[in-house]
Amino acid sequence: MNIYTYIEMNEGAISKTSAGCLTLGCQLTNGADGKVTAIVLINEDKTLVAECSRYGANRIVFINASNTVSNPPANPVAGIVQFILSEKPDIFLLPDNPVAREIASVLAIENNGSVAVDCLDVKIDQDGRPVCRRPVYGGKAIADLKLTKTPAIITIRANSVTPQEYIEQPEVFYFQPILSDPQKVKIRGILPLSSKRPVLNEAKIIVAGGRGLGAPENFRMIEELADALGAAVGASRSIVDAGWVPQIHQVGQTGKTVTPDLYIACGISGALQHIAGISSAKCIVAINTDPDAPIFRIADYGIVANLFEIIPELIKLLRQ
Repeated sequence: MNIYTYIEMNEGAISKTSAGCLTLGCQLTNGADGKVTAIVLINEDKTLVAECSRYGANRIVFINASNTVSNPPANPVAGIVQFILSEKPDIFLLPDNPVAREIASVLAIENNGSVAVDCLDVKIDQDGRPVCRRPVYGGKAIADLKLTKTPAIITIRANSVTPQEYIEQPEVFYFQPILSDPQKVKIRGILPLSSKRPVLNEAKIIVAGGRGLGAPENFRMIEELADALGAAVGASRSIVDAGWVPQIHQVGQTGKTVTPDLYIACGISGALQHIAGISSAKCIVAINTDPDAPIFRIADYGIVANLFEIIPELIKLLRQ
């Protein structure tokens, strides 16, 4: 069984979810005659070779397509589709994000494969087919999907697979796609968001704020508590729509689906779309003045109190 993984970049290194995909690939090929291939959309880089080998890649393929380091929609899809069509893997694992979903959908059409997105785990059944476990109905139930067509294209939710070391000595290959259509948009570069906080969908701890904060200037409390915990900052859709914080902080069905070890919801009532985005969190703590707020139905710990009294005390204790 040959498994391929798409390596997503995060500040010059492979993302935690990409490392998890490599780990999952190693687990699926364990005891079977197969290899794990990492696909990287930049020119060869020694650091990336070392990181991919650390998590078990037997082969590393650098796809050299112009501007692919910037992840514009056309080139990564075209380059990867050409490569996968020539290689015909059994399973193709990708970190779940908009670019990966675009790659998955185009590949499925071009290669007549099968797709499962936002998966938490993958197993191989007795017939040698991948069975993907994923949340359905807004996270209220879990479904096991058996993919019968190859390649099986699967996107993996962030934080669902813990990266483990499977150190290999990989072979390095290169692939030059033929891009027949002229690129209409030329991306010269991307300026990453400058932040010392963890990436939201990969963070182990998230502190999120909602309408209960009362005013946009009060969101500073959420940031202070997050910094005291070494956490990422999240927000409900209502305050994003109101312009209090950028959309990149939005948690929920229409924002980012997160799976942290600890999620602290401050002044968030718990709309269905928000709950769907945090249902996989290991521990949820809710702070709200309304004892009947829906967030308390799924919270592991609830504090019915004024957040303007609770959060400053938490910050004070953490700093001590």
